Amino acid sequence: MKLLFIGPTRIGDSILSTSILNYYLENNKEFKFTIITSPFSKDLYEKFPNLEKIIVINKKNYGFHWYRIWTSVVFTKWDLVIDMRSSAISYFLNKKMKLIFRGNHTEHKIIQFQKFLKTQKHINPKIWFDRKDQIISEEKVNLPGPFIALSPFSNWHKKDWPIKKYIELFHHDFFKKYTLIISGITSEKTDDDDFNKLLNHPNIKVLNLLDTGLRQMIPIFENCEFFIGSDSGLMHLAATTKCKTFALFGPTNEIVYGPWGNHRVIKSSNSSKDDDSLNLSVNQVFNVIKNEIV
Repeated sequence: MKLLFIGPTRIGDSILSTSILNYYLENNKEFKFTIITSPFSKDLYEKFPNLEKIIVINKKNYGFHWYRIWTSVVFTKWDLVIDMRSSAISYFLNKKMKLIFRGNHTEHKIIQFQKFLKTQKHINPKIWFDRKDQIISEEKVNLPGPFIALSPFSNWHKKDWPIKKYIELFHHDFFKKYTLIISGITSEKTDDDDFNKLLNHPNIKVLNLLDTGLRQMIPIFENCEFFIGSDSGLMHLAATTKCKTFALFGPTNEIVYGPWGNHRVIKSSNSSKDDDSLNLSVNQVFNVIKNEIV
């Protein structure tokens, strides 16, 4: 049986939508999966079981990328087409059944996906990795723990807490025993001067793992006591593991995009329409973490 999954573009949405793929994997082992995705998210799917093909699409002006998608899938007979982009292309493919997702802004994405699948069963995001990913992770983290995962950058600077506030936070005695493991993408890095101060701070132990592959970060997150960072793809990735996740939220919708599972959103108490994570005080973040980490 052939399942075509037209996946989201962004990393965070792609991670959350793996809950749908895992649902079908668990309920029908005969499915062979073809996944359409972006260059940003392709690594998330490469070790997915029963994967037949990944089609990587670069977005083009005037929607020309849809022509590439069409020519890649039009000659196959699909048992099920799942379209997470609500596109018109799904209507014209040769398929037995189609499901087209249309989201809302009032429920968490996973709840929306459960309703989309018409299931009462709990569904969860999961990114698959292999032994090679595990070995790479172990080679990168060659220091004694305990560890805190830190992902201070996102694709929109208004979602990011200033590095100088992270320095003030981690300078507290509560964090003395920890080594910070920094994850993220160099191209999203801001506050270069402050970031270098964090890396070279005499009283804060730091391991810089910027640009580490997404799959390789999973075993690293598993080995961290907790995660703290922006609303980002890496936040969602950390939340798929056993790593307790503290997500700093400002202008984005934590109801829809908060970390899924037994995790915690730290939201600015400022109720302004222009509220963002810059308004979070160090004491507010520290008190939430201290009260929940025993």
